Amino acid sequence: MTGPSRTLLLVIQVSLLGACGADDSGQSSGAIGGAGGAAAVGGLGGAGGAGAGGSSGAAGVANAGTGGNASGGSGGASGSAGAGNGGMTGGSGGAGGSGGAGGSSGIGDSGGSGGGGGQEDAGAPQTCPLPDSFAWTSSDVLAEPQSPDGHDFVSLKDFTIARVDDRYAIYGTAFDTSSSWTGVYIELSDLSDFDSAPQIWLGTRATVAPQLMYFTPKDIWVLTYQWGFQYATSDDPTDPTSWSQGRSLLSGNPTMGHGGTGPIDQTVICDDTTCYLFFAGDNGRIYRGSMPIDSFPAAFTNATEIMRDTTANLFEAVEVYSIKGADNYLMIVEAMGAAGRYFRAFTADDLGGTFTAMPDASTEATPFAGRSNVTFEGDAWTNDISHGDLVREDPSEKKPIDPCKLEFLYQGRSPTSGGAYERLPYRPGLLTLEQP
Repeated sequence: MTGPSRTLLLVIQVSLLGACGADDSGQSSGAIGGAGGAAAVGGLGGAGGAGAGGSSGAAGVANAGTGGNASGGSGGASGSAGAGNGGMTGGSGGAGGSGGAGGSSGIGDSGGSGGGGGQEDAGAPQTCPLPDSFAWTSSDVLAEPQSPDGHDFVSLKDFTIARVDDRYAIYGTAFDTSSSWTGVYIELSDLSDFDSAPQIWLGTRATVAPQLMYFTPKDIWVLTYQWGFQYATSDDPTDPTSWSQGRSLLSGNPTMGHGGTGPIDQTVICDDTTCYLFFAGDNGRIYRGSMPIDSFPAAFTNATEIMRDTTANLFEAVEVYSIKGADNYLMIVEAMGAAGRYFRAFTADDLGGTFTAMPDASTEATPFAGRSNVTFEGDAWTNDISHGDLVREDPSEKKPIDPCKLEFLYQGRSPTSGGAYERLPYRPGLLTLEQP
């Protein structure tokens, strides 16, 4: 895995025998600095120093003292180098600023040679704010269930997806009419390969409604799932046989007395110090527990209700993400609408704080994702935008998503289908955010 990118700031301070001119560059990415101050004349036999140029400013001029050699100062970012008067060599060109052009070479008087041009630095990575409202384009059905011999899978649903090196690892749920709920694993180099990718049945291990993440502090992969929240660990999530035995993820049941299914659709996310467990209850409530990051993975013991609404408005399939380039968090929750399932969006400044509904992304008419804001590439094959996961290029425990490129792997079903929930023919689809 690659860690966070690091920026190295190199500060060079030059001491001169003669007095130096002041540098008022104040360099910062994209800023325009002033011209460097002129260096004082060098003392007897000493070299006069030139002030460094500011960002996009010109360097100061060095004048040689008696018997000394003057060198032109370094040019600022995108600026020109200072001239050396009477010196042997010209100053070096300025280093390019963030995305800027390198400075031009200095000019050497009395036989001095010009210095080399500066290097350009790459521009800063692009970041995009989380939109206030959303519009999506949906793929057609990505794949049909693949049933092992002697089994009958009628659905493919409840996806979790994260990049592992150069591939996507996807865990999901299927319903087997010959037994019950079961787990599947799918591996893709590209999401367009979904239909041709093998679906590996996880056997009697029912990893239902899974969530996959890489836990950086302990260099392990963690898979959480239900029923009766559990977690397993592995060094290689692309090997579905490598997972440890399941261990309890939740101690106690805060949904008791509130109706619904009991704890359902768990998800874990961490910040620098704390890991949080979020889950629903099919009862109009969202619950949260926490523990120090050093203690994870283990069972959460302090889960409590944090949000309440109607059952239809806060139903299930809660997910929580950090937002790349921002200091806040996105929660999505599946709701039951008059026209089908849809997702509502909430934000918070802190994972332990209050999540507030986004005004333009939390109703059936203006959802985070739902039938009313999804355009289909072909015929509308589903009215449900149901349980899934935003595609995560960074699989770490902070679960960052990039608003510059949002994709949502979800489950949908034919609008004419019906019957018992477990037999509904859910299939995978992919939403792509329409950029303004």
